[in-house]
Amino acid sequence: MIGFARGLALFFGAMFLQWWWNTHFAYWGAAPQFLLALTILIAARRGPVLGMLAGFGWGLYLDVARAELFGASALILTLAAYVAGVVRRQIDLRAMGPLAATTFLFTWAGFLAQGLLGLTFTKSFESPGWMSLLLTPFLNALVVTAASVIWDPRGDR
Repeated sequence: MIGFARGLALFFGAMFLQWWWNTHFAYWGAAPQFLLALTILIAARRGPVLGMLAGFGWGLYLDVARAELFGASALILTLAAYVAGVVRRQIDLRAMGPLAATTFLFTWAGFLAQGLLGLTFTKSFESPGWMSLLLTPFLNALVVTAASVIWDPRGDR
């Protein structure tokens, strides 16, 4: 029961953190995507199924928060969790370097997927802006590294 309560606190706490950071600290459109980073971390640590559940829930939250392309964030986060969960069998995502690199690449893949979904359904490429494209992958890599240290403070691998 304690594990479920901690998971629920993580789920809603991450949504609050995403909203709070984007509201108060996003400059030039660049802010870390805490929900993407945590989705990848959960999939890397607990497997693709739990990561996909968290990613889908967080994606619905992001879709409700933004009124454009409803369902795109849920799809992107679910796919990111699936791929991270499958890739963890070939790449050691418990190590911080590969985890940060994977998050860095998944951030750009998410931007590309968002743009292509926008191009498909709204006939315009949905771009977050240059500053966000350049800074957010680095911010996400920092977030997933910090979250990994908090997740596993003793370094048990």
